[in-house]
Amino acid sequence: MFKTLTDTTSLLGECPVWCERTERLFWTDIPGCELRALDLTSGEVQRWSLPESLGSFALTANEDVLLMGLASCLGYYQLTTGRFSKIAATPGAPGTRINDGRCDRMGNFVFSTMDAAEHVQTTGRFHRLNAATLETETLDLPEVAIPNSICFSPDGSTLYYADSLLGCISCCDYPSLENQRVFTTVDGQGAPDGSCIDAQGFLWNAEWGGSRVVRYTPDGKVDHVIYSPCVQTTCPVLAGPGYATLYSTSALIGLNKPTNSDGALIKAEAIVADGLPEERFSGRLN
Repeated sequence: MFKTLTDTTSLLGECPVWCERTERLFWTDIPGCELRALDLTSGEVQRWSLPESLGSFALTANEDVLLMGLASCLGYYQLTTGRFSKIAATPGAPGTRINDGRCDRMGNFVFSTMDAAEHVQTTGRFHRLNAATLETETLDLPEVAIPNSICFSPDGSTLYYADSLLGCISCCDYPSLENQRVFTTVDGQGAPDGSCIDAQGFLWNAEWGGSRVVRYTPDGKVDHVIYSPCVQTTCPVLAGPGYATLYSTSALIGLNKPTNSDGALIKAEAIVADGLPEERFSGRLN
C-alpha cells in the first residue's frame, strides 16, 4: 500500500525522475509551472518556478542541467542559476504543448504533444529530439488526444506509449516503429497514465482515476497491483538506493472532494523488483 510522503501537493504532478548521483527525486507540477525535487537524505523539497508549464524533462551528463520540455519549446535548464537555453520549438500542430517524455536507451529524448487547452481532440503526436543533431522529428505513430506512458524495454528494442483516452497501452519495435500493437488494455475504472520499466522488463503503470499502480508482465498480463490513497495516480518510478522503492506522483486537479493524499508524492515499500537507472539525454550541452 502507498503512503503519502510529503505535504507538497500538485495540481497535476507528473514525470518523477530519480537522479542517483545527487539522490534527488525530481517531478513537475504541470499547470503550476514548477519543478520540484525531494532530497531523500534531508527530506527537503526544492522548488523552481518556471515561465510556462513543464510537461516532461530528462537528466543530462551535467548534474546541474536538465533537458526541459516546456509548453512552447525544448531547452537546457541550469538548476543553480535558472538560466534556460532554447534548443527547438515545440513541433506539431498549433495550440499544442509538450506532455509526457523520456530518453530512449541511446540518449535521445522521445516526447509527446497534446492540445494545450486540454480539449479532447486528437491533435497530439509523438516526437523525438535527436541527441546528435539537436533536431526534432515526428514519429510515425498514430495521432493521440492524451499521450502518455512513454518508456522503453531494458534492451531498448520496444517502445511503450499510450493514448489515455483509448484505455490501452500500445507498443512497437524500436527504433524502427514497426509491429505497432496493443500491449495491454486497462481492466478497471482507471485510464493509463505514466509508466516505467523495472530491471526484469515488467511495466509499471499509474492509472488516472483508478487509485492504483499496476505491474504488467512483458506479454501484457497483470502481475501485481498496489492500491493508492490518491484517486488520480499519474506516473510511477523506482527510485532511491538500489532503485528499490516505488514512488508515484498524483493529481488533485478536477476532483470535487480531494483528500489530503490527492496531489501528493506517494511511495510504497517492499516492491517485487528493482528499477533501472534513468537514461540521460546525451546531446551536447551549451
